[in-house]
Amino acid sequence: MKKPIRKRRDVFKRVNTEYRVVFIDDESLQEVASFKLTMRKLYTLLSSLFVLVAVVTVCIVLLTPLKYYIPGYGNNDSRRQIIQLQQTVDSLSDLAAAQQQYEDNLKDVITGKAGIKKDTAMLDMKKVNQEAMNNMMPMNEEIKRGAMEKMKQQKPKE
Repeated sequence: MKKPIRKRRDVFKRVNTEYRVVFIDDESLQEVASFKLTMRKLYTLLSSLFVLVAVVTVCIVLLTPLKYYIPGYGNNDSRRQIIQLQQTVDSLSDLAAAQQQYEDNLKDVITGKAGIKKDTAMLDMKKVNQEAMNNMMPMNEEIKRGAMEKMKQQKPKE
């Protein structure tokens, strides 16, 4: 059990041990800069630098027009325009399909291949009954014409 405690002390000892970082000019061998660092300070410095770079990157992306290059991000005008264009494409494809069907039917009628099926189930019975009644009884105009002809025939006899 003494080993884990000793390892912990060694880790804390290494973290707090000071190291000297020296920058030397190769040509003149003069010391340019010198820093005393511990592992804790180095870890803190690198972590802070990473967070700073991440924050700057996020700010640049969100506060500039670069945000429009992110997939799924767009303004309302472009979304409305996309929806309108999709609706236009859908309606044009429907019109093209209807036009193609019309041309095919017309071609079949011209060549005599049109199989016209007469189906009485598709008839509106009210209209059929009304037409039958109209055909059975003479119209007002027919009655007037008939009466006028009879009157003309009777006048010369008198």
